[in-house]
Amino acid sequence: MILVKILSAFFEVPGIFVTLCIIMFFYYLKKEKRIRKFLLIITIIVYIISTGWFARLFVTPLENAYPPFELQGKFLDDSKGLIVVLGGGVISNTPLDNIGELSDQSLQRIYNSYILYKNLGYPMVVTGGKLPETDNLPEAFKMKEVLIKLGVPPADIYIESNARNTEENAKYTADVIENLGINKVYLVTSAIHMKRAVKVFKNNISVELIPVPVNYMISRNNISWYDFLPKIEFLKATSAAWHEILGNLFYSL
Repeated sequence: MILVKILSAFFEVPGIFVTLCIIMFFYYLKKEKRIRKFLLIITIIVYIISTGWFARLFVTPLENAYPPFELQGKFLDDSKGLIVVLGGGVISNTPLDNIGELSDQSLQRIYNSYILYKNLGYPMVVTGGKLPETDNLPEAFKMKEVLIKLGVPPADIYIESNARNTEENAKYTADVIENLGINKVYLVTSAIHMKRAVKVFKNNISVELIPVPVNYMISRNNISWYDFLPKIEFLKATSAAWHEILGNLFYSL
C-alpha cells in the first residue's frame, strides 16, 4: 500500500512534473549539458515546494501566530460583540448552483463562525465582494445564504458586499462596527491568513479584536515518509503561505 501511494504521488499533479523532468533529464543526458542542468534545477524546485516538510517551514509559523479560540473557561461579559467572517472565495456558476458555491476555505470559515454564533449569540458580518471575472452576486450574499440554511436568523446577519481584499474587508466592516456601537469583534478567517488580517483590522478599528483562526492546512503530527511525497495539498499550502508572505510585505511597504 505504501509503495502504491509513493508511485501514485509521482503520477499525479504536481508529482507528474517531477517525473517528466527526470525523464527529460535522462533523455538529454548525453546531449545538451546546459539543458540537463536546467532540468535538474527545475526538478528539484518542483519537488521541494510540493512536499510536506517544506510546506511546514512556511505554513506552520503563520498558522501558529494566534492560538485556536476556545470558549471553555472564558467569561462572557455584556459587551456588544460582533462576529466578522472574511470571505474565502466562490466557485461561480456550477451545475449545482448557477449563482455559485463557496470554496472549501469559505465553508470552513462559515461553519466555524456558525459554531461561534451558537455559543455567543452575537450578530454576524459576512464580508466579501463580487469576483472581478464574474457577473454573479457578491460572495457575502452566498455566505449569508449558507448561514440562513444552517439556522442563523437573517436579522442577525449583516452583509458587507463591496470588499475585494483584506484591507477593504477591514475598512468597510469598520463602518458597520461603528454604526452598531460594537466594542468587541471576533475575527474569523483561515489560520494562515490571520496574522495579516489582524494587522489590517487593528489599523482600521479601535475596538477589542479577538482572533478566531480556522481552516488549518498543515498537520501537527510528526513528520513521516508521506511528507516527502510531492502532493497537491502541500503545494497549495506552500502557495498560500507565499501569498501571505508577499501580502504582509506589500502591506508593510
